[in-house]
Amino acid sequence: MQPSAVANTTNLTASPSQFYSWQNYRCAYEVHQPINTTYEDVPLLLIHPIGVGLSRQFWQRFCRQWYDAGQRNPIYNPDLLGCGESDMPHVAYTPDNWAEQLQYFLQTVVRKPVIVVVQGALLPVAIQLVQKESNLIAGLVLSGPPAWGLMTNKSPEWRQKVLWNLFDSPFGSAFYRYARTPKFLRSFSTRQLFASENAVDAE
Repeated sequence: MQPSAVANTTNLTASPSQFYSWQNYRCAYEVHQPINTTYEDVPLLLIHPIGVGLSRQFWQRFCRQWYDAGQRNPIYNPDLLGCGESDMPHVAYTPDNWAEQLQYFLQTVVRKPVIVVVQGALLPVAIQLVQKESNLIAGLVLSGPPAWGLMTNKSPEWRQKVLWNLFDSPFGSAFYRYARTPKFLRSFSTRQLFASENAVDAE
């Protein structure tokens, strides 16, 4: 598993996809490795947000900016199960599932302590990962974590089942297809994700 060498970051593109097997699932990831990195440069492990169409591609601009700023840390950028190029089994995913996937990834692929960078509502995944594999976590960076009330007020199990059954239905399938359209993604991004409509571009 050879990482890509990053020389000119102005045109940084994703390194070739690499794969590992976890619980008989095929899981994808990429590695960015600056040419002048040293063993002391702690790798970053990026945890992408989840949602319609989201995957490790979420972090491409971050990777470009990180290296353009002169940083030399290797970057490990995996696709969580059910996202991107990883397998998509028909199951209800939990933070514990993804934390176990990332624990295995750290143990078998990275094999050294990392700084975990997590975005949005996947903070519980990072917390679970720290609890499972603290000796391989050198630091934790939270980008836009959820509101405290959302994290501390557990919704009833019946509500979780109702929502799962709703989205695991013809209605859910139709909504998913609609939510992947450029029109929906632009509207949602403008209303929910960006302070300025001008900041929402095609990428």
